[in-house]
Amino acid sequence: MVSARNPSAVVPPPQLPAVRQHRLLAVALSTASLTLVTGCTIPINWFGPRPPVAPTPKATAWETDTRAGAKALNEGRLEDAERDLQRARERAAAGTNNDLEMAASLVNLAVLRRAQGDAAGALELQQEALALREKALGPDHPDVAASLNSIAALDSSREDFAAAEPLLTRALAIREHALGRENRYTAQSLNNLALLYAAQGRYADAEPLYQRSVAILEKQQHPDDLATVLENYAALLADAGRGDEAKQMDTRARAIRATLSGT
Repeated sequence: MVSARNPSAVVPPPQLPAVRQHRLLAVALSTASLTLVTGCTIPINWFGPRPPVAPTPKATAWETDTRAGAKALNEGRLEDAERDLQRARERAAAGTNNDLEMAASLVNLAVLRRAQGDAAGALELQQEALALREKALGPDHPDVAASLNSIAALDSSREDFAAAEPLLTRALAIREHALGRENRYTAQSLNNLALLYAAQGRYADAEPLYQRSVAILEKQQHPDDLATVLENYAALLADAGRGDEAKQMDTRARAIRATLSGT
């Protein structure tokens, strides 16, 4: 889980600038999990271990370049990452029926652009990846929701909340339909939309989304995600002048994190 207490070594999680104590849960561009597997059936989880992938007898050249680029980026070697990830993109472009590999390469290069401080370049690449995923997978696939979240994060980082809101609303609808209303990733989308509302002072709109997200994560037992949502909810309560409730929520989040860290 990327949070203010444990930021990514290279790319900080994009935040909503108007309310800096709030944290995006599922749209941060973490360098630890660059997109590799094509045609994935669940959304990319930027915050935790990758879902298990069946081993292949031999990595393709595209996979090798992508892994090399991920390693370089995680180590802060941005020039090496650029070389490897661009080469992976060229390999995807040279093949046929490679829309998903190309989309993955574009997402990875967007992560690199974010690390380089080029938010505009990252946004353009994410938009290209979204178009390819919609073409290859259809408009209602969970991977499309992942792209929508990433674009919304970039929009939010420049306080373009009007652009981000329909993207997050659509991502939530996709996840509810494709993954279920009680799914972890649905809970993450609820949190993300609540963050957007909180950044605009729309506390009455944000609070029920936080409440629903908390209920899902409690049931599904994802304590790290739960701690982040509780922290975000506590920030909203504090901003709304409900200090005692905010303190209780933050105390609960701290207890969860202490348990997770073994302290």
